[in-house]
Amino acid sequence: MVGVQTRKVKLQESSFMKKIIIALSLLGCVMTTCWAQTEDVATFRTWAMTPPMGWNSWDCYYSSVTEKEVLQNAQYLVDNDLVRHGWEYVVIDIRWYCNHPSLGGGNYNQRGTQDYVLDEYGRYLPSPSRFPSCMEDGVNVGFRPLAEKLHRMGLKLGIHIMRGVPKAVVGSNYKLMGSEQTSWAQVYNGTTSPCTWLKDNLLVRNNQYGQLYYNSIMDLYASWGVDFLKIDDLSRPFYSDELHMIRRAIDQTGRPIVLSLSPGKTQLTYADDCLANANMWRMMDDLWDTWSQVDAVFAEADAWSRYARPGNYADCDMLPLGQIAMTIGDAGYTAADKGRWTRLTQNEQLTMMTLWGICHSPLFFGGEMTKNDAFTLSLLNNEEYHQMHKYGENAHQVMNDEDLGRVAWTSTDPATGNRYLALFQRDNTRWVVGQKALYRSETIAYTTDGHAVDVDIAWPEGEKTLVLVIDDGGDNFNYDHGDWINPTLVLRDGTEVALTGDYKTRQFTNSYFNRVYENRNVDNGGKMKVMGVSYDRGFSADANAAIFFQIPETMDVARFRAMAAADDSGIGQAGATTSIRFMVFAQNPLTSEQDDAAARSGLISRTGAKSVTIEADVEGAEQLKIVVSNYGDGFAYDRADLVDPVLIDADGNETSLTTLTATSYSSEWGTLHVNQNVEGGSLRVDGKTYAKGLGMNAQCTLVYDLPAGHTYKTFRTLCGYDSSCDVDNTSATGTTMEFLVYTTRQEPYTFDLTQLGYAADEAVPLYDIWAQEPLGTATGTITTAVPSHGVRLFRLGDNTSGIDNGQLFPSEGERGVRTPSSLLPSGWQGGMYNLSGQRVDASYHGIVVKDGKKLRQ
Repeated sequence: MVGVQTRKVKLQESSFMKKIIIALSLLGCVMTTCWAQTEDVATFRTWAMTPPMGWNSWDCYYSSVTEKEVLQNAQYLVDNDLVRHGWEYVVIDIRWYCNHPSLGGGNYNQRGTQDYVLDEYGRYLPSPSRFPSCMEDGVNVGFRPLAEKLHRMGLKLGIHIMRGVPKAVVGSNYKLMGSEQTSWAQVYNGTTSPCTWLKDNLLVRNNQYGQLYYNSIMDLYASWGVDFLKIDDLSRPFYSDELHMIRRAIDQTGRPIVLSLSPGKTQLTYADDCLANANMWRMMDDLWDTWSQVDAVFAEADAWSRYARPGNYADCDMLPLGQIAMTIGDAGYTAADKGRWTRLTQNEQLTMMTLWGICHSPLFFGGEMTKNDAFTLSLLNNEEYHQMHKYGENAHQVMNDEDLGRVAWTSTDPATGNRYLALFQRDNTRWVVGQKALYRSETIAYTTDGHAVDVDIAWPEGEKTLVLVIDDGGDNFNYDHGDWINPTLVLRDGTEVALTGDYKTRQFTNSYFNRVYENRNVDNGGKMKVMGVSYDRGFSADANAAIFFQIPETMDVARFRAMAAADDSGIGQAGATTSIRFMVFAQNPLTSEQDDAAARSGLISRTGAKSVTIEADVEGAEQLKIVVSNYGDGFAYDRADLVDPVLIDADGNETSLTTLTATSYSSEWGTLHVNQNVEGGSLRVDGKTYAKGLGMNAQCTLVYDLPAGHTYKTFRTLCGYDSSCDVDNTSATGTTMEFLVYTTRQEPYTFDLTQLGYAADEAVPLYDIWAQEPLGTATGTITTAVPSHGVRLFRLGDNTSGIDNGQLFPSEGERGVRTPSSLLPSGWQGGMYNLSGQRVDASYHGIVVKDGKKLRQ
C-alpha cells in the first residue's frame, strides 16, 4: 500500500498531473464550472474528468448476480466496441458478500441465513459460490482475479457496499486491522442498524477507530484493483461524518477509485459536501421503467445543473433498459425469474438517454446486455451523442412550458462552437388546460420569497364560473400543500366580498389524499400558516386540485384577489418536493371534461352503468388519445378496462389496439397491461371474462400515434370497470370513472432560436443526432414534430474545425499567468492528449489537446 499525504492539488505547483489540471483550467473547463488558477482542485476529481459510464448488475439481477453474468456483460461491452465510447466500468451491485443474498426480485434475505463471507478483520469478501475466481489455493483472495481479467479486457471493476461496519463483528473474534486489541464497540455506534431497508451494517463512529476500519476496507479494495465504488445508505439520509471518513480512506490508498453515493434523492443542501467528497451522487431515488419516474427527473436535473463540473456529477440513476428484473435461482431461497423487457417505449427511452446525456449524468446500463436488440444498442453507440454527454459546456434548461409539456435543454460543443438542442415533449395530456387560465403563477416552493405570491387580476365582465387550481408544477410529487388565502371578489363599485364555501359548487382532486379544506390547513387541520404567520380564511388542498365556485348573477365582479402560498405544514414532507403552481379560470379547466371529445362514456360506477360500448370517428386523425377520468374522487379501485378495442377501416377490417405499441401511457398508479387487468388478472367486466383488451387505472391517459396515410374510420371498444373491484373494494366510495376518446392532430413544436443568441435572419444548419442525418437550415425558429414522451436532439451548426479562440492558452498577461510553454507538462508540445492528460493516437475520438489547441478528433 502506498500512502498519499497530499489530497488536493494546488494549480501553481509542478508535476505532470498538476500541469494537466492547469491546462484544463485554462481550457475554460470541460463543462460548466471553470477552475480558477489559484483554486485547490481535489485530486479525486481528476479520476473522472468526464461522466463515468458502464454496466451495473442491479436493474437486471437485483442482489443475485454471479460471476458468469458479470463476465458476459463485460464481454458484450468489448465485442460491441462500446469501450471506445466510454462504457468502461463493470459494477457488481449489492450483497456480493452473501452466499444467499436474495429471496427473489428486490427482496433481500434477512432471515439470518444469508451466510456472510468475511476475512479475519471483519471485512466482506466475495461469495465463493457466486464468484468462484476469488478462490486461489483454498484462500479467498477477493475480486483481484476478476479485476485483473477485466483490466486485460480494457475495462474497470466497480463494486457496491453499504455504508458502515458489518453487524457480524458484534461479539465476534474479528480484529480491527491496525489496532487488533481495540474493541469493536469503539468502531460501531449502536448495535441496531439505522438503515431502514437492509440491516447488514451498523453506524461507524467518527473517531480514529472508525477511520481505521474505513482505511482497512479501502486498502483491501485497492489491493484487489477496484476502480469504482458505489456506497449505499450514505446520501439519504446524508451521513456527512462517514462520507468524510470514506473520502480520507480512499485517498490514503493511493489508488484512483471513483466514488458514487447512493441512494437518492440527495438534498440540495448537501451540494457542497458532495462536490468536496464524491465524484457522483444520486439526484433521484431508485428509478425504474415507468414514464412518471423518468418525467420526474426533469425538475431534479434542472435544479442540479448549476453544480455540474469535471469530476462532480449529479446522477439521474441507472438506465432500466433492455431485459431487466431477473433473478438467479438459489435453491431453498428463490426461484429463477426471467424478468421482463423494459416497459419504456422507444420514445421514452430516447427521452431518457437524451436528458441523462445533455445534463452530464453518469450513464450505467441496467439491463442484461447480451439480450439487447438493435434499437437498444443504437442508444449506446451514437458517437455525436457521446461528444455532447462528455464535453458539452453550459448545459442547462432553456425552456419549460408546463401547460404544453415542453422542455428544451441546450449546451455548446467547446471544440467547434456548435450547439446542442434537445426538444422534449414531456406530456401533452395535463389534467388542466393551462392555456385557458386567466392567471398562472410561477412555480412556488420553499425557496420562493415569502413562500407565496399575491394574485390581483381583472375579472372578465359577466363570467360567473370561477375555478381555483392548485397544480403540482408538473413534477409528479402530489403531496404539495397549497393555500388560497383570503380569496376576495372585488365588485365594480369597490365592495369586497369574501369568497367562501357558500359559493362553492364542487371540487376535483387528482392527488393521493384528495383533500380540500376550508379555513384550515390540509395536513393536520390547524390554521393555514405561511412563514410562521397564521391565516383564518381560505381554502387548502393537496395538489392537484380544482375548486369550483358559482358567482351570483347579482354580483358585478371586476377583480379577483388572494394570496397563493405553500403552507408551512408541507415543510419537510418525506418523499416529496414542494413545488406548486396556482391558476385561476373563468371556465371549466379540466382536460377530461372539455367538450371536444370524440366520444365519452358518461359515469361508470358500481351504483350505475358498469360498462358501455363507445365509438369515435378517427378518419384523418394523427393521434388517438384515450383518457380515463377518476371522476374527481381519487384513483382508489378505479381499475378500468378497454375490451376488444379496435380500429376499423373503410372495408370493415379491424386492427386491435392490443397488437399496436402505445406511444405513451401515464397513470397515477400501475402500468398498462395487455390482455390483463391492471392487477395482472383476467379482464372481467360486468361479471364476464374477456380474452382481449387493455387494463388501466384512472386517472390515466393512453396515446397512440396513428400511421401516416391510414384508412381507419372508426374506433370502437367496450369500456367498463374491472369486476375485481366488486370484491376488493369493500368501501362505499371509489370505483368511479369516465372514458373519453380524443382524436387530434399533433401541434407543431416551435422553438425560437433567438433565445440561444442566433439572429432572427440567421440560417442555422440542423443535424438530427439520433437519426444521424442533416436537415438543412432553420431561420429564426425551428418548427418540428415531437411525439408524446419523445424528443428531438439537434446539433445546430456544422463547424468541423476548432472555434475561433481555439488556442488552449491565453497570451501572457491576459490572465496574469506564466507563458504556455512553461505550463505545459513535458512532451505536451509535440503529442496529442485527451482531457484527462492521457496521450492518445489518431484512433481516439473526442476533444484533444494538440500543440496548445483544443481540437475535435
